[in-house]
Formats: sequence, structure tokens, C-alpha cells
Amino acid sequence: MRAMQRFGKQLQRLRTLHDLTQEQLAVKAGLARVYLAKLEAGEHDPTLSTLVRLAKTLRVPVTELLGESVSANQWWQVGEERFTTRQEAEDHARALSELFIARYQKKPGGPVRRLLPVRETR
Repeated sequence: MRAMQRFGKQLQRLRTLHDLTQEQLAVKAGLARVYLAKLEAGEHDPTLSTLVRLAKTLRVPVTELLGESVSANQWWQVGEERFTTRQEAEDHARALSELFIARYQKKPGGPVRRLLPVRETR
């Protein structure tokens, strides 16, 4: 299998993993849907700037987008727990923080805290 086809399959896998259509990913990454479809089909070689855009949009390292294996010693750690991807670590940390805040809000006499929306990076 050629590198472009491997990249296309990985891009499609990551896109579907994030529950995005080609149109949604194209809009978020600032690309044309037809171009994205051709990338997934392995018909185009992406530029470096396109790789970076897609990786940022999908919130994965460029190496993962390219299908390269991550070194076994690279981990994302939240407290005592270790995760292989940044997304898993962020999801875990978000769940823990929401649990902590929910407990804090229910404390009698404690101040009421609200979660503010986090800005998404573009």
C-alpha cells in the first residue's frame, strides 16, 4: 500500500472516530470537501500546511495522522493515570474536573462556581 493510500485510510478512520462528515471536517479545517475526499481516496499528496491543519482540527499529532506508531515511552498523564493519546487524557481530566466542581457546588455554605466554556482552537 502506498503512503498516500495509508494516509487516506488513517484520515478517514480519525474523521469517523470524531463523528465528522467530510463536509464538517473540511469546513473546520478550511479545506474543500472535494479535496478532502481525494485525500481520503489517496489521490492527492497533502502539503505540510494541510497536514498541520488536519492534525489541529482532529486534535491529534501529525505522526498519528500519518499513521506512524507512537513511541512506547510517550504518555499523557493525568494524576496517576497514563494515556496513550492526548484526547483520552483530556477527556479523563475533563470528567474529573466536572466531578470535583459538582461536589464543590453542593457543599453547604460553599460558594457557587460555574464552568465557563472553553474556547476551541481553530
